[in-house]
Amino acid sequence: MRRFLTIFLFLLLMVPATGVASEIKFGLLPRLPEKELLEMFTPLAQYLEKETGMKVTLVIPKDFDTYTKQAIAGDFDIGFTNPNIYIDIKKGVPQVEPLAVVTGKLKGVFIVAEDSPIKSIKELKGKKVSFVDTGSAAGYVAQMLELQKVGIKKEDITITFAGKPPKVAEAVRDGKADAGGMPEGVFKKLPFVDMMRVIGKTIDLPNWPVHTTKKTDKNVSTKVKDALLKLKPLSAQADKALKKADLEGFVSTTDKDFDPMREAAKAAGVF
Repeated sequence: MRRFLTIFLFLLLMVPATGVASEIKFGLLPRLPEKELLEMFTPLAQYLEKETGMKVTLVIPKDFDTYTKQAIAGDFDIGFTNPNIYIDIKKGVPQVEPLAVVTGKLKGVFIVAEDSPIKSIKELKGKKVSFVDTGSAAGYVAQMLELQKVGIKKEDITITFAGKPPKVAEAVRDGKADAGGMPEGVFKKLPFVDMMRVIGKTIDLPNWPVHTTKKTDKNVSTKVKDALLKLKPLSAQADKALKKADLEGFVSTTDKDFDPMREAAKAAGVF
């Protein structure tokens, strides 16, 4: 009897360890303030918990560079990031794969203040231009490719980084920059969008993927992928889980789909 109790207590003590193993750490690229991202993605986290039967914890690194390093190190199980950060992570850890991608394409814009004399991106030579971050697909990389196309090199403009898309627009609005580069989707939702004017757009890029990291368990990646692909664009289920995040749904993808991002990054000199 004493032997039985000893074994029972030992097994009981093992339960917490099993519980820890059932947690999914979901990393989010910090493109917006932490509080805002938590509000946006909590419904998706709750949906994934229900579908996978595992606790989902949202992880928000302090900046783009930290996100990349943590994904490469495997500090979280899955991540949601822009296509440029994804290809950087894939380059560092070849086994990383995209599980699903947001429906639609990603595009960047060049903006100026409504009363600015600048009419096109060809006029940006010698100007001060604000971008999001060196890792921003539609807030730096795609724009640098467009500037290259019109003969403007990196050294021909004064570059500043605002850190987050809305801050780019604020810099332009407040006269701290002559122009800015940011994702079109974020630009359209600015509360002061009528004070801005678009002078150019970038090529279409593959959208944001949910991806694995260095230490993602196969069981976790399979469950998350299956759950995400159930979120069909514009379905009631997708609306409930994704509306706050301003997403319509997810579709299947492969790493090859991100080759256009690699081409743009190479042309812009950042890959």
